[in-house]
Amino acid sequence: MKGLKKSAVFFVLLFSFFLSTGASYADNVGYVDIQKVLTNYDRAQSLAADVKVKEAELRKMQADFVKQLEQNRKAQSKNPVGNSSLEKELNDKWTAKVNEFQSWANNKQKELDKSIEVSIQDVARLKGVDVVLSRQTVLLGGIDITTEVLNKLNQ
Repeated sequence: MKGLKKSAVFFVLLFSFFLSTGASYADNVGYVDIQKVLTNYDRAQSLAADVKVKEAELRKMQADFVKQLEQNRKAQSKNPVGNSSLEKELNDKWTAKVNEFQSWANNKQKELDKSIEVSIQDVARLKGVDVVLSRQTVLLGGIDITTEVLNKLNQ
């Protein structure tokens, strides 16, 4: 029984030690409101506008292809081979254009993410923040570095 009490006391003391050392690291926690950053970052807004323009171009291209196919079907209703070759050609063009758009969008998103990450790291270092979390994960406490990150990004 005494051995059990000693073990329990030992584990309570050990747990308290780890809890107290962990708390000392929690003093330098910061957070960033990513949604606010994306909403107010000039480059992110510019990219969003560019994406909308390119998506509109793709929709127009798709509508033009559908129109071409319908016209070709009406003109060559007796020649299904001609219809299928045009359909394949337009489908190949469409696939290439969509792949090009996706590649472009992914590269731009990676560039945007990298610039935000670098700005967060720089601001955290300047503020002496060891850990940066998303605002949505922080219930209480921490240092809000969102404004500083935005200022750095929009310089």
